[in-house]
Amino acid sequence: MPLPVLVAVVASGIAVIVLVVHLTGGSRVAEIADERAALERFAIDYPDVDVTRCILSQDRCDAVLELDDGHVGLVHAIGSKYLTRFVNRGEMSATTSSSEAGAVELNTGDITWPRARLHFADDETAVTVAGLFADEIGPMTNERAA
Repeated sequence: MPLPVLVAVVASGIAVIVLVVHLTGGSRVAEIADERAALERFAIDYPDVDVTRCILSQDRCDAVLELDDGHVGLVHAIGSKYLTRFVNRGEMSATTSSSEAGAVELNTGDITWPRARLHFADDETAVTVAGLFADEIGPMTNERAA
């Protein structure tokens, strides 16, 4: 078989495979539909954890979960998959963004996902989320954790 014909056949085959994968949903980006979906996804990896509150980001790529024992849970959509994390308070740092309303800058300290910007509906929600990652927890959370 001549080389130009072989190259054309291989290129056509690859193009057909990519098209089929795309049309069957293989290139679909994951999204957290609602709070219930975030809770269900977190429960797959952490079934014994009770969640007090779920805060869903405005772009539906992230959910921050306040857990009964005072810890924090994260659900993050990456590509077509989800990343879940069980976070001790103070393990990650979060600050509200000074340049963008309703945004939280999250520094995870992890080489696989070093930082993230979470977008929420308003500044009040962003302050609440940033407070969940603080080292110190309020008396109400301390009572729940005891």
